[in-house]
Amino acid sequence: MTAQASKNRQLSSLRLRSFPESSVFGELREFFTSSPGKLVSMTLVLITMCLFTGWFTSAVQLSRTEVLQQNLADYEPRAHAAQVLYSSLSAANESANAAFVAGGLPSDEIQSSYSLAVATAGKALITSATSLPPEDGRAHGNLDTIAMNLPVYTGLVETARTNNRLDNSVAAAYLATASTLMQDTLLPAAESFYREETENLRDTHAKFASPPWAVFGVLGIALASLLLTHEYLARRTQRRINRGLVVAAAALTIALTWVAVAGLASSTYSLRAEQRGTAAVDALSQARTLTQKARSMETMALVQRGAGRGVPPSAFAETLQQAQSELESLGTPDAEISAAVEAARADAAHWISAHQQIAAREATGDYLGATRLAIGSDPGSAAVAYRSLDEHLTAAIDRARTLYRDNVNTARFAIAFSGPSAFVLCVLAAAGVAAGFYPRVREYR
Repeated sequence: MTAQASKNRQLSSLRLRSFPESSVFGELREFFTSSPGKLVSMTLVLITMCLFTGWFTSAVQLSRTEVLQQNLADYEPRAHAAQVLYSSLSAANESANAAFVAGGLPSDEIQSSYSLAVATAGKALITSATSLPPEDGRAHGNLDTIAMNLPVYTGLVETARTNNRLDNSVAAAYLATASTLMQDTLLPAAESFYREETENLRDTHAKFASPPWAVFGVLGIALASLLLTHEYLARRTQRRINRGLVVAAAALTIALTWVAVAGLASSTYSLRAEQRGTAAVDALSQARTLTQKARSMETMALVQRGAGRGVPPSAFAETLQQAQSELESLGTPDAEISAAVEAARADAAHWISAHQQIAAREATGDYLGATRLAIGSDPGSAAVAYRSLDEHLTAAIDRARTLYRDNVNTARFAIAFSGPSAFVLCVLAAAGVAAGFYPRVREYR
């Protein structure tokens, strides 16, 4: 016998003397190596597996439900408020230019549109600021920029309006300064805030791009373990069916089927909300923003008494073409959105025609005629075409937002009860395991 073998034998002897068969450890070792002990071990493992599976499934499904609920209650309203903030600021700039072009006392419609746009922007600013988490420093910085500069902008507009009524030539300079502040400071901050909130909304949907495969895997492993155990007991005990394990397997099968169907349905509707809701709102908002920018260019050109001053003559056409490209790239199966987009395209065509007449009259020195076509209420005026286009785009945005919320609600309800129900079924499975093994263990008494 080698020295190493002798040493191993001595160590084994020491272990036996340290834990004699009469000790607790010895008794436990003897029990769990026996046939009933093995059955008890299998029972404990399967019960633990069932309970863990129920807890894990319920936790994951409830977490997904909470995220979808947070989308509806927090992320989506804030993204919408960001879009409204940008549009309102742009609309205020356009209305201020139109009021200046009107000269003297502008019409009640122009005055009310400016006041409404500023008030709406202020409300959207407050809504956005109060719902932002404190740690989002970038978003707070953008909102602070808007909050500090919006009163400066309105003050410049009022100064320009007062000087315009008094026929002071400095009025145009004040309005140009206000417009520059809007274009270079307020609108970029609003756009940055909108982009950030839209990305946050899309990031939450990225979590639901695929079903909860981990949950499916855990449930599948638990079910497979039960089936293999049932087959093992059938061979060992010569009994073909163990009722307790059959009940446990049936409970896990129902839980797996329920969670799978709910998870796939939730992922489908969540993806549909992103494609038909968020993406459509983004494209429509971009188109609306570009049309508002084009309108500001049109009215500012009249303020500056020449389309070639301040912005290139082709800037209006290029901006409006970009808006039309956004509308053309929008693919949606919804009939209401499609109808609103088609109507907006028709309005854009009328607007382009009116703008060409404005440019032609301005080129011949007919400034009053150009002004009437730009801000008048005649059916063929640019103002009427722009208002109609903006209304159709707003209606399409509202419809896309409704589609988004409906799909997210459906996705939320699809998994709302799957988690708790799966937990109850897994507890039932654990009880079935205990009931199935109990008679087999009693046979060894």
